[in-house]
Amino acid sequence: MITIRLLAIRYDYSIYTISESAVTLQYGSDISIDRHRELTALKERILSHPPAGFRDVSVAYNSLSLFIEPFDTWREIKISPLAYLKNWLREKAACMDGFTSQPADSKEVLLPVCYDEALAPDLAAVVAEKGISVEELISLHTQQPYYVFMLGFSPGFPYLGILPDKLHIPRKSRPALVVTAGSVGIAGKQTGIYPFDTPAGWYVIGRTPVKLFNFNDSQRCLLNAGDTVRFSSIDLETFKYLNQYEDK
Repeated sequence: MITIRLLAIRYDYSIYTISESAVTLQYGSDISIDRHRELTALKERILSHPPAGFRDVSVAYNSLSLFIEPFDTWREIKISPLAYLKNWLREKAACMDGFTSQPADSKEVLLPVCYDEALAPDLAAVVAEKGISVEELISLHTQQPYYVFMLGFSPGFPYLGILPDKLHIPRKSRPALVVTAGSVGIAGKQTGIYPFDTPAGWYVIGRTPVKLFNFNDSQRCLLNAGDTVRFSSIDLETFKYLNQYEDK
């Protein structure tokens, strides 16, 4: 593993191989919106001037992965594809000037959430663990916007941050075998929404009637990295009313 000091930006990073056709730049260790936006800016530079044999680039919380087709790279440059890719990425990272980027098509989405215990199986456990009331939990969870770092786990699942300090909580020691689509969970510094009925290791504190993934939509995922989400509290009757239309 090669560890290099970024002179132009604020964190240490390392570059390492993850397969015969990909390398990753690991940029710090904490969840940071500014750091993610710096990596997004680097991604945009890579897309505008890609390396030989380029196939794809992706950004996670604090890392960027770059993918090539090794044969195409070798045919063009006649040196070890991975050695070339590491050096190429190192040069791109060294030219970073600390500026951040947010996708031009990013948007803010307001999502209604019902925090009624009938839809929130872990609500009581969370308020007991944190020593707060249900009302305070709702106030804390809805008081600020959340940044979409990435989608993963299941199609359309958004990793959102950063939670208020008072809501930070470890993942559940025993995941639930299944939670209902639309369930809103928290874990660590993150909050997220389960688009499908799936197993879940996060504490479920509410549910939204809004669909996050739709096979029939040209843009299947409602949210994308760089978007902003705000939650708005609704009561159970409003949830049922809205949910009947989302189910159609």
